[in-house]
Parts: sequence; structure tokens; C-alpha cells
Amino acid sequence: MSSPAPPMTAAARRPASPSVPLVGGARLPLAFIACGLAAFAIEAGWLAIEPSLLSLPYLHPRLVALVHVWLPGFLLSISIGALYQLMPVVLGAPLRVAARWLWWHLGLHAVGMTGLAGGFMRAQFGWVAAGGGLVAIGVGIMIVAVWRTFFAASRRDAAAWSFPLAASWLGATVLLGVTLALARRWSWASLPVPVTDLLRAHAHLGLAGFFLTLLQGTTFQLVPMFTMGEVRRPRFVWAGLLATQAGLLLLAPGLAWRMECLGRLGALVLAGGMACSGLALRATLASRKRRVLEPGIRAFVTGAGLLAAAAMGGVALVFLPGGTEWTMRAISAYGVLAIIGGLGFTVLGMLCKIVPFLVWMRVYGPRVGRQPVPVATSLSSRKCEKGWHAAHLAGVVLLVAGVLAGSPPVVMAGGLALAAGAGLFLASILRVIIHLWRPQMPATAAVRMPVSLS
Repeated sequence: MSSPAPPMTAAARRPASPSVPLVGGARLPLAFIACGLAAFAIEAGWLAIEPSLLSLPYLHPRLVALVHVWLPGFLLSISIGALYQLMPVVLGAPLRVAARWLWWHLGLHAVGMTGLAGGFMRAQFGWVAAGGGLVAIGVGIMIVAVWRTFFAASRRDAAAWSFPLAASWLGATVLLGVTLALARRWSWASLPVPVTDLLRAHAHLGLAGFFLTLLQGTTFQLVPMFTMGEVRRPRFVWAGLLATQAGLLLLAPGLAWRMECLGRLGALVLAGGMACSGLALRATLASRKRRVLEPGIRAFVTGAGLLAAAAMGGVALVFLPGGTEWTMRAISAYGVLAIIGGLGFTVLGMLCKIVPFLVWMRVYGPRVGRQPVPVATSLSSRKCEKGWHAAHLAGVVLLVAGVLAGSPPVVMAGGLALAAGAGLFLASILRVIIHLWRPQMPATAAVRMPVSLS
């Protein structure tokens, strides 16, 4: 993070406008990230204390509560904070929405997520619908901000398109989720398809529609920036993004209406899109000038590999007969691999880079040239990040193996490893965040800028 960004190919050479500031002085993205990390701590502790949750049927309210603390509570909160900061920089245009509306989004999201998780815990679907409704209103604010900013900018490559596409899929996800909660609350028997099938479609709209779409664009902005590389094979970047959109348009109705042929075709097309993105990522990493990957980038690459493994598992699941005990275990293991493994590693890996950047720019950026400041990469703890990577990976492997084998002791060991990794990660982040209140001014420190988010 201490060297200027290298030249890039045409797909990533459009720099941000120098007039684009930190969003909300970095307070807004950091506030979303803080909410997400709080949910991460709760989730890891909960799973360590009650690992038997992963042995429950995947539609059990307590397991669904656990999933929602992890997905919209943890991963979505962090992704929204990163999106609000990264999008105007990528597009070279400020967010086209008043700052107060973004803070309203934060409040709606935090309160809504609390009601959502609490409602699932108590099987009170009125609470779930109310909490989901607040989350949906916040997402509506985000969709308006994203599309208005997109139309105001001129950049139209895959990285730019990933923002409005991901936001739109997220809108569809939360609307379907609220509809399902209302159906459970009022016992609607007139839904055109079984609720269980709609839940499968709801889950994949969020996983592939929002998270995967966002990753397939922003990866090719962030990875070259942090590794001093350049985007390679931009056609594969486009192919990956487009195939994911097409695959999801086939997969979601195929799952909802139990149209096996459509669902299988959608899964294959979506997996093909992920393969294209993987080839582009491999070529981009091969161009890097920093040969040794830092812990955050290594974690991101690990997550990408686990997402590829989850994609292969998902394809296998749509071809397997449903209803058997082993298939039910495989579905739970697939969820662990994709959510805790793939998305957990990719989001937290990039957070290892983004949080120090935001804190450094807020605390030390204005002081550059006037007094010595610490190097941005010195804010976090490399030892804690490496320990988190090892513990988190061990936890994912043990959880997947334990769920597939139906072994509570192995699942318990996985939950404990995951909690240990979470503690190490949060300790490193806390070391960074403390600079907001206790800046360090080493007398002989060299002034070194972090890599710009451009």
C-alpha cells in the first residue's frame, strides 16, 4: 500500500476524479463496516457456543437466524460500506444522493437487521417482515444512489456495471424475502409455488445476484491496485459478469418453480461465468509486480477458490435426487462452503486492505507534507491476519467435513477454530481503528502514501 498504482489496461485505466472525497469523511463506510464486524463477532461466538445449529434442517428458524446474521448482518453491511466508498472512486463521480439519506440507510439497516434476526430466533414472522421491510427501504435508498451515480458517470466497463446490477439483484432479494415473511405471518396458502422453493431462489438471488456480481466487477479494480498488476483478459471479465446474469435469470425461476432442466442449465451457465472470472483473475495476478501476496490478498484468493469449489458443489446438487438425508447434509455443507468460506474470505480479505486505507486517509492524509506520519501498512497486525487466515480456513474445512459426516465433535472443533480466527481478525482491525482516537506521530517516520482507490 506504499507505492503508487501501476499503469493498467484500457479496462481499468480510467482514473477517478481527484475531486471525489472520502464518503462522509470515511465515517459512513466505517460505520457500516463496524456494524458488519459486530455481527461477525456475534456470529462466530454463537456458532462456537451452539455448533449443533448446523445439524438442524436448513429451514429451521434458528438456523435461518444464524444465516441472516452472517449474510445481511455481517457480509452485506460490510459490502454496502465498501460500495459507498468505492463506487464514486471507480466511476469518477460523487454519489448522487444527499449524505443524510445514506445515514438513514445505515440506521434502517441496523434496526431492520436486529428485528430480522430476533424475529427468526423467536419464529415471530411479523417481526421478520417488519425488520425486512426496514432493510428493504434502506436498499431502496442504495439502489437510487447507485443508479443515479452510474448514469451521471461515463465509465461503462464491467467494474462499473457491476454496481447497478448488484444493487438491483439485492432489491429483488429483499422484496422476495419480505413477501415470504408476510406469507408465513398471515399463513397465505395461495402462493403459486411452495415456500421452500421460493426460499432457495431467494438465497441464490442474494448470493449470486448481489455478492458474486459485485465481486466479479470490483475484483478487477482492487486486485490490480493492491498487487501492482494490471487487468488481463478483459473479455473474460465481461464474459464472467454477463454469464452470471444470464445464469441467474435461468436458475432463480428454475429453483422457484422446480423446473429441473432450467435450473440445471442456469447452474451450468453461472458456473461457466465464474470460470471466466477465475481465468481473468489468474491472468491478472500473474501480472503483479508484488510477487509475495499480503495476508489480505491471499485470503481473497483463498475465498475465490472456495467459491469455485462451492459452484461445483452447487452444480452437483441440482443433479442429485432431493429428499435424502445425505442430500440435506450436502445442502448445508454447500452453504457453509459458499457463505462462511468463499464470501467470508473474500470480504474479510479485502477488508484487511480497505480499513487501513480509510483510517490512514482520514487520520494521516491531511497531515502529509506537514509532519511525519506512519506507513499505512503498519496500522494492522500481519501476525494476527496470518493467524486469522489459518484459523478461518481450518474452521471452514472442519465445518464442511463435520456437516457432511454428521459428526458433532468435528463441527464443534470447526466452530471453535472459526471463533479463534474471528478474535484474531478483530484484534487486527481494532489496532487499525484505534488510530482514529489515538494517532501516532513517529518522529522519524517516512511519509508514504497508500495506494489510491483509483
